[in-house]
Amino acid sequence: MENAPKRDERILIIDEQPLSQSYLRYTLEQLGYQNITIAERPQQALALCRNNLFDLIICSYNQADGKDGFQLFAELKFSGLQKHSSAVIFISAETDPNLVHSVIELQPDEFLAKPFVIKDLQLRIERVLKRKQQLRPLYQLLDAQHYQAALNYIDEQLADANQRKWFPLLLKLKGDILLAQQEFTDAEHFFLAMLSIQPFSWAKMGLVRCYVAKGQEQQAFNLLEELLLRSESRLFALDLLAELEFKQQHYQQAQQHLIDAAELAPRNLLRQQKLLQLSRLNHDYETQYQAARDMVKYARYSAFEQPDLYLNLARASIDFALATEDEEQHSRLNRQVNLSLQALQKQFAKQDLWEQHQVVQARLLYLQDHKDKAKALLRDLKTDQPITSLEDALDKAKALHEVGLTDAAEQLFSQISQHCKQQQPDPLLGAYLQQEVTERRQMQQGPRELNNSAVQLYQRGHWEQAFEAFALAHKVMPKNAGIALNLLQTLLTSPRPLCAPDLRYRLLQQCELVVAGATLKPEQQRRYEQLKSKQQPLSMNA
Repeated sequence: MENAPKRDERILIIDEQPLSQSYLRYTLEQLGYQNITIAERPQQALALCRNNLFDLIICSYNQADGKDGFQLFAELKFSGLQKHSSAVIFISAETDPNLVHSVIELQPDEFLAKPFVIKDLQLRIERVLKRKQQLRPLYQLLDAQHYQAALNYIDEQLADANQRKWFPLLLKLKGDILLAQQEFTDAEHFFLAMLSIQPFSWAKMGLVRCYVAKGQEQQAFNLLEELLLRSESRLFALDLLAELEFKQQHYQQAQQHLIDAAELAPRNLLRQQKLLQLSRLNHDYETQYQAARDMVKYARYSAFEQPDLYLNLARASIDFALATEDEEQHSRLNRQVNLSLQALQKQFAKQDLWEQHQVVQARLLYLQDHKDKAKALLRDLKTDQPITSLEDALDKAKALHEVGLTDAAEQLFSQISQHCKQQQPDPLLGAYLQQEVTERRQMQQGPRELNNSAVQLYQRGHWEQAFEAFALAHKVMPKNAGIALNLLQTLLTSPRPLCAPDLRYRLLQQCELVVAGATLKPEQQRRYEQLKSKQQPLSMNA
């Protein structure tokens, strides 16, 4: 060790703990590395990476100032501060599978669990630095996004038998470049050629991307089912399956794939955002709330912490509270709205968020049955301003609709529709916006008022109108046990058929599932028992 040759690679250690810093520095010096910089704080590390190009970054998970190592690594990666020519070794004493999967998804060169021995660290360092040094010209071309020159370089290396040690990596990088250039036909031929040699997972994943890009969805589905079974490709498969199911408008299946992916690697904020959008499409307010809460949790202290995250958590809390009849849950969600608004004011005090705050407060008042106060808050807000945020505009339109300011709501919904036609938002958000516009236009009242009106229609014997109102309320609040029970009662007690037999069968099944799994109030339980005593076994002829 003492006679290790001197090395001049530039190494950055990012670790808050003095003991760990000393150990890493001592280890590196024993291995011959001299050019060592230590960053004790994430912001210091970011500043150093902006002004220097390091050959190796050793990033520890535990950091000071709130921001953890994962958030720092993600910020380095997505801001372009971590170059292809720089190696990253991520070190963590925390080995929870959720964190490990999340870190691996960011693709560090190495992941090293604490405690480790010097020999192990030495092996990892020498392995990654040798690779970066040997392929430095290629990585520099990739950093500069000179993709054609990078392809030419790879082909030259592949023609040299002396470089056969690097052939697997070079081939994988070639596939990545073809995909980056969107040369999907050439990429498809390349990946098929690789798979004829060996069943590389990376080649199968690349081939799936080609199939998706070229609209060959069945081929993509077939290959993804295989990739789903392998641990190294399961996350990839779940994400792509969700994308394909969404394209085919199978929103429930798409959501379940994203739920499974988020359970594996919950720190991926883009995935959580997609999950939030899909859960709204499915009227699954609990999953929407959980995704919004997780986004706030994992973005905290990071560069991705933005006002919209807190606003969306407050909005999701209100949506969930409107759909639940659990009084304890209702109270918790009320508190969450207030906590989100307080955090918003504290974290982003310098930003002008007055109108968004007013809209959320109005929706909170409506939730608490103070409809007149909510209407008073909303009446003075302008609805003819240019749309700068679709989420803000939609929340305002929903609030106006809920309190009965239907003309103003309709004007804003029309503006949202026009904006979507011109700006082409993210497909998930666009689908949700269109659904919300359509459903709100069908309802002249909020879902709760719609349910109350339907009760009155039912009591007067207006079966068809009551059924239509209950069915619409159930559509937008499918997990609300009270609404499901009312629809169930209407279907089972009507003296005449209210819809086609197959629709009746599906609705009875849905309502039975919701009501049977809910904690009912005494009056609801009594009604449900009476209905069960009269109800025949469900069948298509029931």
